[in-house]
Amino acid sequence: MLGGSSARALEGASPRPRDLDVEVAAEHAGRAARALGCSLGADAGRGWSSVRAIRTLRGVEIDLSAGIVVTGLGWRLDPDEALSAEWSRTVVVGGDPVVLVPPEEALVRALVAGDWARLSKLVAAGGPPRRPAYMVRRLAAARAVR
Repeated sequence: MLGGSSARALEGASPRPRDLDVEVAAEHAGRAARALGCSLGADAGRGWSSVRAIRTLRGVEIDLSAGIVVTGLGWRLDPDEALSAEWSRTVVVGGDPVVLVPPEEALVRALVAGDWARLSKLVAAGGPPRRPAYMVRRLAAARAVR
């Protein structure tokens, strides 16, 4: 699924994408990395962890991530690929379908991380109307950690 600012731009938000953020289910991460010709590695920082690979193809940076876990403010949010797939939207670009990460996922991750600057930036960028039911389900899945 396409995520990040590229996905938000395709849904009408105002960001100027710098790269393509691609999120895949953890079980598909190795295959996706091989298709891109890059290697996965563990990535962690500022409360976020995942497996990740970055590759530049034809001048465009592709950021592949899987298994994104966000920890902050005493909460941990694990990935839910099934829910993301259920709530994803598909847009057509150049005649091809592109599946988008639910835009609410970025908001939920920012809330759990306690990243108020990121949350403000996401809200200010606009985009499609948010679906509270998705956010409630994701926030309900967050678990307390010490």
